[in-house]
Parts: sequence; structure tokens; C-alpha cells
Amino acid sequence: MAVQVCYEITEKNREREIRSLLEAMDEFGLKRGLILTSDQEDEMTVNGKTVMIKLVWKWLLEESIP
Repeated sequence: MAVQVCYEITEKNREREIRSLLEAMDEFGLKRGLILTSDQEDEMTVNGKTVMIKLVWKWLLEESIP
């Protein structure tokens, strides 16, 4: 899975963060990618690919449950 990490998504960095993730997804042939943030959640489809934005603490809890 391609993972991008940033403190927050703002109008200034939104395009850059999503573009960077999509480039990594293209490089590895992935259909889903993840952006971890401190305080935002969202999910979107861009060019047929799913971009999930998750709270880092929720993601850590999800990943630690067997």
C-alpha cells in the first residue's frame, strides 16, 4: 500500500499531497492509497483510484487489531 503522511491537508498542500500519492500508486500499480493526518478523514476517487485520508491514531489502532 502507498502511504503519504502529513500533519494536515490544507488548500495549499491538498493537490501536492494527493498528486504525490497518486504517482506512487501509479509506480506500483496500486488502486488504493492512504494519506495519514492528525485530524482529518475523507475518501475520494481520483482517476479511478481510491484515496483514503485517515486519522493516524485510528489507523494505528486498526492495524494493531489481529
